[in-house]
Amino acid sequence: MEQTQRRSTVRRPTILAVVLTSLVLGSAITTAAPAAAASGIGVYVGYADSLRAEATSFPTPWAGSPATVFEGCLPVTACTYDAGAIRIVNNTSASVTVNAIAVHIDTCTFTGWAPAVLTPGADLIVTQLASGAEDGCSGPSPAHFDTSDIGPGGSSYSGICTPDGIVPTVDVTVNGQTTSYADSGQVLNTGGVDAATCSAFSNESIQWTTIGHAPCRGSVLSLTPPAQTHAVGTTATVTATFTNSCGQPLSNVAVQFSVVSGPNSGRTGAGATDANGAARFTYSSALTGTDTLRAVVTNIAGSIPSNTVTVTWIMFAPGGGAFVISDLKDVSGGSAYWWGAQWWKNDHLSTGLAPASFKGFEKSNLTPWCGQTWTTGPGNSPKPPRTVPGVMAVIVSSHITKRGPVISGNIVHIVLVRTNPGYGPNSGHKGTGTIIATVC
Repeated sequence: MEQTQRRSTVRRPTILAVVLTSLVLGSAITTAAPAAAASGIGVYVGYADSLRAEATSFPTPWAGSPATVFEGCLPVTACTYDAGAIRIVNNTSASVTVNAIAVHIDTCTFTGWAPAVLTPGADLIVTQLASGAEDGCSGPSPAHFDTSDIGPGGSSYSGICTPDGIVPTVDVTVNGQTTSYADSGQVLNTGGVDAATCSAFSNESIQWTTIGHAPCRGSVLSLTPPAQTHAVGTTATVTATFTNSCGQPLSNVAVQFSVVSGPNSGRTGAGATDANGAARFTYSSALTGTDTLRAVVTNIAGSIPSNTVTVTWIMFAPGGGAFVISDLKDVSGGSAYWWGAQWWKNDHLSTGLAPASFKGFEKSNLTPWCGQTWTTGPGNSPKPPRTVPGVMAVIVSSHITKRGPVISGNIVHIVLVRTNPGYGPNSGHKGTGTIIATVC
């Protein structure tokens, strides 16, 4: 067996060392309940079929994924996979040593993968060490691990379509403690039949599934929230969540983000999923408009795209702050008087008149939003901007009061206004426009 077939790969700078120590003798053995993991260790099973590649079901993460130790055939580009696979995830807060893994299918036992040290959150994947398929028991060394074609007594049952009822078991030794897990969902032996010819799935791949659970073929990459709006100069965050078809989150999966259209078209980002299967992308914009974003997970069988979401970027008053209109003027398509000496006469509030000294501008909020409050001074204090954009976000207030020199109000809505010519920073040059949309 070539040494390159036994090596592990690590794709991030944290230490995920393979410890070449021998199996700890005399380890205690416990039996785990179905779908349960001992001592914060997650145990998953899957089936990798690159002969009949299908991206959503191929086990992901795989070789080269973030925080992943891979003990299988390498390099990926030179290997054909047709094998069961086991994934061990360290969900504890301390590093652990996976001393050994042994897989039992009827009379067959496969073992001999190298021990590995996993830092918190890291995972270990073991599978076939040599390229290609080989039916039946191929010996204790997992050079071939074609577990879908192992029948009673270790025979090859390629093409046999009657379920054999054999339940594989997986012994996992972590820090010297051995726990036995039953693959009662028969993921490793694809339901006890030759799934390549005897099921609705000609492709045998099964996405990582918590051991003891029914097979979770397929996967879903969801991007949220569906839509959001932010002021230019601030930041927006989208979250991609990767799960198998049963909703079980998959960590250590590389996710690529891109802005596919809009003012920031071409912007990209990358992340890795956490224990909840979530990866995040945060970016800012200096331009107004609506971006459309998508996320993608790529494995050796292809790509898994997400849904698309939108981020709308709006502009308040240049230089910070915002102009204000009254709630009684908040009518789509209606006229807006957002600045001027006669603000209090033109913008009656549902709670009464505003102070006569309020001219329509506040600068207490860098990023005003619905549900917040604001404060300002009388007249031209603070000083409003020299110019305004053609479309501007404006605060809607229902309650404005004055106590001493401080004027304060609430924010019940934010609307977009198409501004008219004629505005000036002196309150004698009124600011008006037309309400074209509601932001919040």
